[in-house]
Amino acid sequence: MTLTATTILSRPFLTRILRPVAQRRTQRPLLYASQRQFSSLASDDSSSAEEEVDAVWSKMDAKSRRLAKLLLDSDDPHDMASEDAPDEATRRLRENHIFNRRRGLSQAITLIESSHADHQKQSNLLLTYLLGHENNHNRKDRSFRLGIAGSPGAGKSTFVEAFGKHLLNLPKDDNPDADSHEQCNKVAVVCVDPSSAVTGGSILGDKTRMMELSRHERAYVRPSPTRNVLGGLSAYTEDVVSLCQVAGYDFVMLETVGLGQSEIEVKESVDMLILMVPPGGGDDLQGIKKGIVEVCDMIVVTKADGNFLVAAKHTAADYRGALRMMGPRRAGLGSTLEGWETPPVLLASSYDNTGMDDVWGEICRFRNLMMESGKLQEKRQKQTKYWMWKNLQNLILEQTRTDHVLRQKAETLERDLREGKTTPRVAATELLDSLVRT
Repeated sequence: MTLTATTILSRPFLTRILRPVAQRRTQRPLLYASQRQFSSLASDDSSSAEEEVDAVWSKMDAKSRRLAKLLLDSDDPHDMASEDAPDEATRRLRENHIFNRRRGLSQAITLIESSHADHQKQSNLLLTYLLGHENNHNRKDRSFRLGIAGSPGAGKSTFVEAFGKHLLNLPKDDNPDADSHEQCNKVAVVCVDPSSAVTGGSILGDKTRMMELSRHERAYVRPSPTRNVLGGLSAYTEDVVSLCQVAGYDFVMLETVGLGQSEIEVKESVDMLILMVPPGGGDDLQGIKKGIVEVCDMIVVTKADGNFLVAAKHTAADYRGALRMMGPRRAGLGSTLEGWETPPVLLASSYDNTGMDDVWGEICRFRNLMMESGKLQEKRQKQTKYWMWKNLQNLILEQTRTDHVLRQKAETLERDLREGKTTPRVAATELLDSLVRT
């Protein structure tokens, strides 16, 4: 069989590849297949939608049902007690409710990240049920996802804690006509920590830099290992962010591992990407290089205090000049976002909390521009397509590793490679032919 791009992308080809995986149930099905399954939820046939939701619910075990109820609970525990003088019973009820919801979110994420076959099956059902629930659609429309990327030592974790505390301490506007998007009720932080290439373990130490934020009752901090996945994210980061949104966190920050110039996959999981640059982080030539600088929506020069302040100002000036040389662009959307032709470059200090208001103001302005132009929804739709193909690659790779026939074929090709009888490209083509015939 001759393989072409048209053949590989055709429905029969993909069906033949995915059918054995679905039958064995040893690998997580595509998350966005569940979204296609629930496309009827947006139709006028509400009874059919309810029947599909009930069908998924009937397959879930007791633990998955309990987690779904906790995550979709519409009662806000922060409104249970009066701010004036809550009685002791109400205060305890409020604290228990907050604890149970946070624990439920943690258990749901653990279920998602588990590699056990039974856990994967239940996590798929849980995700599918949550995707089809009306509370989820309402919360995802109100939420905003912010990506924090930068090189190792750029001050990402310290900035995330300082900025998160700043958002939670913003005064609430009781004016009903005020812009609700400039208010931040609950903050979730997903910290991706690198895994060892030798042992496979992760320290998950980013949370230790966020001790005050992680203890805040309206915040949630979750570290996740990369498991040697490239691009700055872990294998299930997209699912974890979705669970935080379902749980009612209207502002989710995704902190990547320390990135290089070409690791830009984080842009496929967030609505806005901020690049953190330390003082002395490069000249104007560094700013015009292709990669992470090209796709970020804002640049923040960190550690702009004390002896680093002068160097931070010089770095900011270099990047502003470089971005002007690059010209207007709106990466990933196919067109320029009016009013945001050039990403702003700001100074911030996590030590003395300067620049936080400026960063938040630009985030709100960017969000409003994206929503008014309709590009926020467009961007999220493109991201779902990206993750569908990303998951497909993982499925094909997993089947190649777990299928007995394919594993024997791979071992034969590896022996031929060691003996110099073939090349890696030819061996990969033969293995793909065997995959198609399986």
